[in-house]
Amino acid sequence: MRYAPKEWNAVAVLMRDSTYSVLEALIESPKTWTELKNRAKLTDGGLQKILKEMLKRNLVEELFIKGESEFKIKKYAISKDAKKEKIYEKARELRKSLEKVSTKC
Repeated sequence: MRYAPKEWNAVAVLMRDSTYSVLEALIESPKTWTELKNRAKLTDGGLQKILKEMLKRNLVEELFIKGESEFKIKKYAISKDAKKEKIYEKARELRKSLEKVSTKC
């Protein structure tokens, strides 16, 4: 028998420090790979792993924005569904609650 529903894996993904740091970086505005990597303080491999999972779970989406030249630049943003559900705010509150509980132990 499972201890928790399979869907709760999403909560585990969301509560990773790296996932949270990506959400925190994207809450202000969409970011390029390099901007996101620097802001979230992740390696290329770490960011690739986290973004793959976040894209799969529809937490993040890829945008192609016209830059200063004719070329489009790929940026990452919090998905419309994640914004609608206020995922970042919920993750922040859950994180605060868990920190309060863990400091009492």
